[in-house]
Amino acid sequence: MKKVFFYNMVCFAIAAALCGCSEPHRTPPLEQMELTARFFRNVQANRSEQAIRQGKKLQMLMPDSSYISSLVALQEANDTIALVQEKIERGQINDALALIREGRRKYSGNRTFSQGYPKVFQLRNAEKLFRALPRAKNSSSMRGARIALRSGLSLNLTPELEKYLSDYELRGAALAAREKARVMAAERAAREAALKAKVDEKKRQANEARFVRETAEKTAEGERLRRENRFPEQQKAPAPSPKSKN
Repeated sequence: MKKVFFYNMVCFAIAAALCGCSEPHRTPPLEQMELTARFFRNVQANRSEQAIRQGKKLQMLMPDSSYISSLVALQEANDTIALVQEKIERGQINDALALIREGRRKYSGNRTFSQGYPKVFQLRNAEKLFRALPRAKNSSSMRGARIALRSGLSLNLTPELEKYLSDYELRGAALAAREKARVMAAERAAREAALKAKVDEKKRQANEARFVRETAEKTAEGERLRRENRFPEQQKAPAPSPKSKN
């Protein structure tokens, strides 16, 4: 089955190479046919390095074959894309962007570069966005960090990242519930403290009023006693008795 497939591909390549020729063509030499077969086998197996090398040889043998040229360009583009992926995995985002820009210029017909550029561009801030998540200390900052990451990586939201953000949101909600409980407890304690302070103030005022009242009563009682000359120190000394005359 594979032999038939490659035979058909070889025939197609040769037909494409000779398409439009008005002059009669000669049967390609066996070496060229074998090279073409190896080229398509390597293309099929994604062995881009060998395919590119063999494809360039075929381009020299068949310079008018746009089909061969397009396959070689595709293999070169795939090589560049693989290198971009490698740079991304190493965290070398700027290098990856440079490769994509070059790919857009060199392989303008390949939409992978134009579509991938904004996605890779977003990855420049990915590390900063991810670092903000564990650094959030309260539910509000957790919510802000989650929204920032979702917005900043909107073109790179994989199912795994979506699940991570969903779990993070649940943790933020749990923290928000604990914060609310603490606020409610603090408010309750504040109300109880205010009520106690109010009761204590009433007691203080009552004690102060009682002290004032008792002081006034004692003052009035003292004035009354003085008026009635009941204090010994205020009584007149008795008059001396007259001496008897002898």
